[in-house]
Amino acid sequence: MTNDKNFYGVLAEFEDPTALCKGAERVRDAGYKNWDCHSPFPVHGLDDCMGVKFTRLPWIVLAMGITGLAAGVWLQWWTNAVDYPYDISGKPVWSLPANVPVIFEVTVLFSAFTAFFAMWGINGLPRWYHPLFRKSSFAKATDDGFFLAIEAKDPNFALDRTSDFLNTIGAKTVEEVREADEPAGLPAAIKAKLWITAAALLVPMAMVYSSWDATTTQPRVHIIKDMDKQDRFRAQGQTTLFADGRMSRAQVVGTVAEDQWFEDSSFVSGKDGDNYLTKMPAAIVVDSDFILDGQKNFEIFCSPCHGAQGAGDGMIHQRAVTLAAQGLAVWVQPTNLTIKRIMDMEDGKLFETISNGLNTMPHYAAQIPLEERWAIIAYVRALQQQYGDTSLSAEELAVMTPAARGDLILKQQGCTACHTTDGTPLVGPSYKGLIGSEVPLISGETVIADLAYITESLREPLASARVGALAGVMLPFPQLTDAEIADIFAFLSTLK
Repeated sequence: MTNDKNFYGVLAEFEDPTALCKGAERVRDAGYKNWDCHSPFPVHGLDDCMGVKFTRLPWIVLAMGITGLAAGVWLQWWTNAVDYPYDISGKPVWSLPANVPVIFEVTVLFSAFTAFFAMWGINGLPRWYHPLFRKSSFAKATDDGFFLAIEAKDPNFALDRTSDFLNTIGAKTVEEVREADEPAGLPAAIKAKLWITAAALLVPMAMVYSSWDATTTQPRVHIIKDMDKQDRFRAQGQTTLFADGRMSRAQVVGTVAEDQWFEDSSFVSGKDGDNYLTKMPAAIVVDSDFILDGQKNFEIFCSPCHGAQGAGDGMIHQRAVTLAAQGLAVWVQPTNLTIKRIMDMEDGKLFETISNGLNTMPHYAAQIPLEERWAIIAYVRALQQQYGDTSLSAEELAVMTPAARGDLILKQQGCTACHTTDGTPLVGPSYKGLIGSEVPLISGETVIADLAYITESLREPLASARVGALAGVMLPFPQLTDAEIADIFAFLSTLK
């Protein structure tokens, strides 16, 4: 070790990688601590010759990776389950599987940044200048030179003794290296640029802070407009590019999608000409496996609303009823699939409903393949056989009063899902006190609720829609006969 603060150490050049490795072993065995080797390419085994210990960088990266994992878990749990819980159809506000992607990304983010910056710190970087750069011979360290440098701050360093030692272990040349006159810190020009950059970065941060909790009528600033303002066609939009002015293009006449051609058109449409199929298409073979396949898809797509037994009491309905009772939602109960109206419905009509949707029920044509839609219908028929409404015989109906028959018909058609008999309003008005009352229509007229009004409401609901009615929710009932409507009127007349 020397007291000359301007003296860096000595630099020895060796003939080849083998000589460098042997020299490194001798320096290591001599007990030197502050020294290093430099070569133009990695030399296999050189780190063992130098006695370099395994880096602690992986342990640092592991610790920060675990920290990132914990931070990802905590952040999502706190934001979703504590700070702003968001209840979606009764689903858990936080669950591990749904949050794994973000947890993974945060773990990788922490690990990558730690590996990068910790490597710099362990290696003493960034270092803007090194004394060895003053030696012109050291430039060969990037070409064909192999060097070993021992620093003067090493406890075993003595200039004459260390230089002689390097000569004896095979060094071609040994040079003294002195510290440079240049400052070791960050160059002034780079400092100035960093300060300017830091000041510029404060501008957008200040803009974000100034707009915190602020409102404006102006659109946001688009610095890069490629994504937000790109030219594109919007569904059902207008354009001058095509003669008809429409952006959406009709399908080419006579073409079908790949693998979507079927000889039996009823298999695709559920219709034979203009009439709905009353039974399964000829291509369908209904067996136990087919019905089990329908059960699987029913439980996935249908039971959340219609319930496991098709009674219209699924978990989404139960949640919606709770919200409606709190005044937070307006809800139409899903159809009970086991009532007489649905049991009497053609298979083709059920297929069309599944494919295209109806009222608040979405379409499932894009989610459920054709054959599986028919399988769902087969399973619904099985449910109806087990839980369906059992119709009375003609003799049993004949001995009932008209009012009793009307009550039964309303239940069979599913009317009580939207209308009550005790005055409590649901989606539709209560039946209590309806007959004889004045009904304001959306057309501006007022009519008396008599047999003619009830008949029109059942057969053409939109023609006699009352004020406050939800458009399209009330379905027509063309299957009801005049006698059945008269029975319904007789029952409603009893609800004073």
